[in-house]
Amino acid sequence: MFKVEKLGLIDFQKALEYQNKLVSLKQKGSKTNYFLMMEHEHVFTMGKGADLKNILDKNIPVIVTNRGGDITYHGPGQLTGYIIFDLRSDKFDIHGFLRYIELLIIGVLNKLDIDAYQIEGLRGVWAENKKVASIGIGVKKGITMHGFALNVNPDLSYFSKINPCGLNSSCISSITELKKSVFSMETLFELFIKEFPEYFE
Repeated sequence: MFKVEKLGLIDFQKALEYQNKLVSLKQKGSKTNYFLMMEHEHVFTMGKGADLKNILDKNIPVIVTNRGGDITYHGPGQLTGYIIFDLRSDKFDIHGFLRYIELLIIGVLNKLDIDAYQIEGLRGVWAENKKVASIGIGVKKGITMHGFALNVNPDLSYFSKINPCGLNSSCISSITELKKSVFSMETLFELFIKEFPEYFE
């Protein structure tokens, strides 16, 4: 069973504290899984596999996290989704879990007539040869945390301060850029709520 929560615009550290609280509840036996959707204040975060060479602006503050992956940016206009889930269930292994996150995002983008896809050997979701969503998760004693970041209509200039996920920032796009049209975050929230059970219930 999943509980879906829309947290609005929230500081990254506050969201991380909330995730850790839910992970702890799961580790103590709670049967409820969580799908959290939000936007963050401007922040750069590093995963366990990050390369410091990918920080181009040495003046930006960076938060080190327990997720996988390299450095990335979060900010307003980007839909961040965190999935708190017990991987010890029979449904997924770690690779299947990551793949289903990508398929979930692709399903939502298809609803907006965006032809999104996966690229072999690269994590995330792409459209028109540009990356529109990044994925990085952490696992604590079998319980997942963190998740994905989908660029809806963020200020893409922030990505120029880093090599996001080790890529040149010119590879990064957004729904607004692809569609030449602005979609509200609420519209995307509702699309994810409808699509989510197709992959995770």
